Formats: sequence, structure tokens, C-alpha cells
Amino acid sequence: MKLSDYASGLQAKIDKELVDLFKDKSPRSLYEPMLYPLESGGKRIRPLLVLLCCEAVGGTVEQSIQAALGIEMLHTFTLVHDDIMDRDDSRRGRPTVHVRWDEATAVIAGDGLVTLGYQALLRSHHASTGDLLRVVNNGLLRLCEGQALDKEFETRNDVTIDAYLDMISRKTAQLIEVSCEVGAILGNGSANQCRALKSFARELGMAFQIQDDLLDLMSEEKISGKPMGSDLLQKKKTYLIIHFLSHAKPVLKDEFLDIWSKEALDQTDILAVRDLFKKAGTLEAARNDVENRLEKAMNSLQVLPESRANEDLRALVKRLQNRNA
Repeated sequence: MKLSDYASGLQAKIDKELVDLFKDKSPRSLYEPMLYPLESGGKRIRPLLVLLCCEAVGGTVEQSIQAALGIEMLHTFTLVHDDIMDRDDSRRGRPTVHVRWDEATAVIAGDGLVTLGYQALLRSHHASTGDLLRVVNNGLLRLCEGQALDKEFETRNDVTIDAYLDMISRKTAQLIEVSCEVGAILGNGSANQCRALKSFARELGMAFQIQDDLLDLMSEEKISGKPMGSDLLQKKKTYLIIHFLSHAKPVLKDEFLDIWSKEALDQTDILAVRDLFKKAGTLEAARNDVENRLEKAMNSLQVLPESRANEDLRALVKRLQNRNA
């Protein structure tokens, strides 16, 4: 299912207003690397969720557009710093900020995006600005906790699926949840509507990350914008690896560990690992988990009144089901 022309128009509006924020800003040494990742062709899912959730509970785009811009800048800050931590050379088919410039520039660009993000949030001028900032602050802190756990897992051999799911609920799902809650607050949604949208967002975010783990092994670089198997190359503990090590037969596990123990992996190794995951049922398990979570997300929307925004939220779920990058 495609997004409506209306939702696509909102994405275009977000793009334009983000660029407009940087007009006549100086020094260029700060603002150019801040704008650069914002112009890299992101899907604008989080700011779109702010706008749609606001409308879904009876609010307007005018009430929520500034917060939507703020959320996108905060999200982009996390990507810039995440790329530094992971030593990623490319994102969305372009050199990352620390590669295009240097690490020091990327750090300050990320810091600047945080500041501009909060400035935009404060321009929302809502009676519940305190609640808004509390939601965003708590969400960002939980995101940092998730990032720290993700890093910690790289050197741990006792990571369970439950621990992994807790980590991604913070690192990935949290900012999506924040986006929906911010939209609901700005639209003056009821407590029941806010709970429903938070549940929707949590399941959507969890499904997104598990699907991301899948696509890392299944999508070619020309489609995803990053090398196939980049998580494996970095020895990251993903859903696939944790599930495989917990469920695979010993003979398959031994084959995997022989590959995993190499100092550096190549594309032949990546394809071999993918085949092992398929034989162990890991790929199917991940797909089923994604599908179950997306179904829960869809069901959460039933408490909302029928509207154009509600339809577009459902379309986002359908779009995620058909995602290939």
C-alpha cells in the first residue's frame, strides 16, 4: 500500500522546511555538515508520525509541524553519532559526515542538531510544553541506554533474545514511540488515544529493527545504501545471530563459529552465514516476529476514529511489510 498523496505532500513539506531552517546560517563550517545528513534522502517516518498522530486525534499540521522538524533533527543527530561509533563509511548511499569531513566536525554537527531540534520543539507553543519536553528527554535517555547496550553486547556471549528485544525497544523503538506520543499530546488526544498510539509505535519500532537485521543480510548495497552484511562484518549481536545460536543444531552452529572466529569476513562468508540462518529457521522466525508485531500495531489503531490520518498510519504499516531497504 502506498502512502496517500496527502502524506507524500507532508513529507515534501518537511523536506522544504528543514532546508529553510538553515538559510543564511553561519558559520558554514558548522551548518553545512548539519544540513548534509538531512538532505541525504531519509524517509521522514518519525516527523510524519508526529504529524499524522496529531491529526489522528483531532489536531492539525500547524500545531505539530515544528515538533516534527525537531524530532527529525534529533533523529539525525543520533545517526551522525551512531556512524562515528560504528565506523560506518556510508549512509543512504553517501559518505557519512565523519568521512565527508572528520570526526570532530561530525561530533559538533550532531550537537548542533540536538540544539536546533529543541528550539523547534519549543516553537510548538503548546500548553503542555513541559510534558512534551519530558517525553522527549526521557526518550532520548532511553535511546542512549539502548545504544550503550548495543555496544556492550559486542563483547558479551550471553546475550538472550529477551535482552536483545529490551535493547532495541530503547535504541530503535523509543524515538518512534516519542514521535507518536508528541503528536498525540499536541493534538490534545485522550489518555486512551495516547496509550493506543504508544503501543502502535512500540510494535512498529520493534518490527522495524528486526526487519532491519533481516535486510542487512538480504539487501544488496545498491538497494540499501550500505554493504550487505555490515552488521556481521562489525560482529554485532543481531536478532538473527542470537536466535541462531539459541536454536541451531550443533553442526550448523560449528560451521557458523568457524566463520565468526575469523579476524575479518568477506562477502563469501556473509553468503555462507545467510545460508546457515536459512537452514536453522532463523530467517523465518525473524519474518514471523516482524509480521506479528505489525499486526499488533495495526490492531492498536482500532481505537482511533476513522480519518485520513488513520488511513495513512495503516499505510505506513503496510509499507513496512513490503520494505526492501
